[in-house]
Amino acid sequence: MTTGSGKRKTVKTWMIEDHAAFRTNLTEIINASGTIRCDRNFSSCEEALECLEAEMEHPEVMLVDIALPGMDGIEGLGRIREIDPTIKCIMLTSSERQKHVVEAIRTGASGYLLKSVAFEQIIRGIKDVMEGGASLDPQMASLVLDAFPKKNTAGNEFDLTEREIEVLQALATGKIIKEIADDLNLSANTVKFHIANTYKKLNVQSQAGAVAKGIRKGII
Repeated sequence: MTTGSGKRKTVKTWMIEDHAAFRTNLTEIINASGTIRCDRNFSSCEEALECLEAEMEHPEVMLVDIALPGMDGIEGLGRIREIDPTIKCIMLTSSERQKHVVEAIRTGASGYLLKSVAFEQIIRGIKDVMEGGASLDPQMASLVLDAFPKKNTAGNEFDLTEREIEVLQALATGKIIKEIADDLNLSANTVKFHIANTYKKLNVQSQAGAVAKGIRKGII
């Protein structure tokens, strides 16, 4: 992540997490990365929302737990999106419930990671969403797809081809371009071409946006 002048850009991040030890440890790891800075920590959504409404300078990324005192993280996500829809929110939680994953994506989360993953994967997830991708645990992505019945993909309103839908479904499971190319017996460039066409047809800018819209519209 660099600026137009070639200088490395530090990603401003906030965290909503009520577990003090986890919050402290992750903050130290993030701040030691050199490319990401966790400026603020909150133990509740209410505290974070109050700060967002009071300050002009907002974070680029927010890590949000779900099981929080008072307002839960899903509702908090919706409120954050209302205040500043440019903030990329990654749900960082212990919840493996299908309902939570689906609700988070529908509400606009850019990612969904379990607290059990390595801290390095969380840092990678922040970088991924800043680069226009998604940060979605493959296990959680599978839960999302399983939550919806298979659709008749012919004649969908966005005129996606069957191949584009296959690629979108693969993106929803968290697969990277090389894995999709291998699975579908395509070149990486062809997969990139299908992804670009899919984004254009869905009028989205990111993997998370494409997957969320695909789910909402019943395409995947």
